[in-house]
Amino acid sequence: MQIDRSKLDLPLAGAKGETDDEGFCFPISPFMIFPEACAEFAVYVRKGKNLILFTRQGEQFTGAHKASLHENGIREVYIQSSQKPDYDRYLEEHLGTILIDESIPSSVRSSVLYHQATSILGEIFETNRHGLSSGSLNKLKNIVRSSLQFLSTGAALRAMAPVMSHGYGVHTHSANVFIYSAAILGSWKMPVEERLKTALGAILHDIGKATMPRVILNKHGKLNTEERDLMKMHPVRGVGMCAMFHIGQTVIHCLLFHHEKLDGSGYPAGLSESRIPLHARIVGAVDAFDTFTSERYFYADPLSAHQALTFLGEEMAGWYDPEVIIQFGKKLREAGID
Repeated sequence: MQIDRSKLDLPLAGAKGETDDEGFCFPISPFMIFPEACAEFAVYVRKGKNLILFTRQGEQFTGAHKASLHENGIREVYIQSSQKPDYDRYLEEHLGTILIDESIPSSVRSSVLYHQATSILGEIFETNRHGLSSGSLNKLKNIVRSSLQFLSTGAALRAMAPVMSHGYGVHTHSANVFIYSAAILGSWKMPVEERLKTALGAILHDIGKATMPRVILNKHGKLNTEERDLMKMHPVRGVGMCAMFHIGQTVIHCLLFHHEKLDGSGYPAGLSESRIPLHARIVGAVDAFDTFTSERYFYADPLSAHQALTFLGEEMAGWYDPEVIIQFGKKLREAGID
């Protein structure tokens, strides 16, 4: 590998081929560093068993740098773990650009989106137990704005499927419901702003669970009556957590009504049929689908996509909007998810 050593420092002090394995650095794809961007973090490359400085913090990462990596067959570069917060901020700022850049493989873009969504949601569920902070809400809004165009394309769901987790966690479940919902919103003639609000409602739909006791939220087994009654409060609590923000009725409807059923047997308001807003009907059906296809704590083995859709449409007929199930099924088949 020929690299201009005038741009490189010596191997990292004390490096013996184990620096990155010890957590000193972490790998990223070179696609994630944009030419002409003034890097907020130093970039290293591996040479043999050592890591060598490629661009310094603050140095422009140019097209020539990127070409050099490509010509030398370098598939990973490294960033110091101490600079991960800087890298995360960089990803947040450039996420929209990353997702629409077709020179970046879909698999890489999908991984970045899912990592960003689940990381932010995980942080929220751990730290925002009494109310949603403006900083956390703004991060989620950025995820939605940056990714809606990408997720609305035909190939997006196919690219996202391999990176989506099916081990049930409230943060991964929330990300999955957002991704599925965003993918099918184009099936209805909604203004862009309405689609953005519905997608925000989808990613926030279970935020009320942040207030639930962890012993209940993480319970391996069926909830007792008292625990179920408490869990049924999460839609109302979710709206309460967002009360100080002007998030709009569409978002509130998604949070509050995603457990309502067409036959009126749902909660918290017992709404039926058309009284349940379309946005909430979309999020509700997708919410149930992801639950049935995940490795859940207190249900049977996960269902396949086809089995879950059949279950929603037949065994639960009268609960979920048939048109939502039909449009969702079309998107899943187009993505090769069965």
